[in-house]
Amino acid sequence: GAAAAGFPVSFSTSCAAIEMVNLDTGTVVYQKNPDVRREPASTTKIMTYIVAVEHIKDLQGTRIPVTKKVMNELLGTGSSMSGIKVGDVLTAFQLLNCMMVPSGNDAALVLADYVGGGSAEKFVAMMNQKAKQLGCTGTHFANPHGLHDPNHYTTASDLTKIARYAMKLPYFMEICSQVGYSYAPVGGPDANKKIPHPLSTTNLLLNKNAPGNTYYYQYARGIKTGHTDEAGYCLVSTATADGYSYLCVALGAPSLDKQGRQIQTRGEMADSAKLYRWALTSLEL
Repeated sequence: GAAAAGFPVSFSTSCAAIEMVNLDTGTVVYQKNPDVRREPASTTKIMTYIVAVEHIKDLQGTRIPVTKKVMNELLGTGSSMSGIKVGDVLTAFQLLNCMMVPSGNDAALVLADYVGGGSAEKFVAMMNQKAKQLGCTGTHFANPHGLHDPNHYTTASDLTKIARYAMKLPYFMEICSQVGYSYAPVGGPDANKKIPHPLSTTNLLLNKNAPGNTYYYQYARGIKTGHTDEAGYCLVSTATADGYSYLCVALGAPSLDKQGRQIQTRGEMADSAKLYRWALTSLEL
């Protein structure tokens, strides 16, 4: 096949698929299996953000109730949750934060159900339509949160296109670069209690104070983590230093060993930081 784009590196990476681009020039600086289909896990939420923001006119003023119907769909799925409750009313803006910072599948599904007019399926069709529009050729979404589905996949190259587009949208980088986020429902039984619900980012490149975290990288900003047994560990992130900016999509670092036990090493975090250090110190693009 065609030679991979990018520059040679002297280290190995553990992710199954990676694409890294210079954000100013669009130059691909590193690639590994960029067109191989991979499950994206929660990096799916980048597309969920795109579709939600493009269909909700007033993010701060749109109030969305959390329904039993939506929450029941996630029972028993082992989902990452933001802790929103049935009966809570949140703004679309709050839900976007709850989806992107602690990776709330609950928030993703509430947004999808709302924008889809009561149908998450309709919302997923909009996600697939948007992927086509952005020039993705190896992508198909089956849900708005990224839980395992054999019919839910993308490629490192496609996810790069999706992320670069999302970065131009209102609030996107501000929201997904936060280390923490706190909300109080604007409606429902807890509305007047003004009890803030503090949430932390799942992105270890950003979170210096996460217990035992060795992956913190001071130049990183955003974007989204992902992890299921089937997808492995995934990360979409950016880094900027000395006037150079890079985006790295890293999919499928090993998360289970041969005995099916959780692997603690976070290859997606390590690969991304390693690639940024290399690009920011040795490339002049």
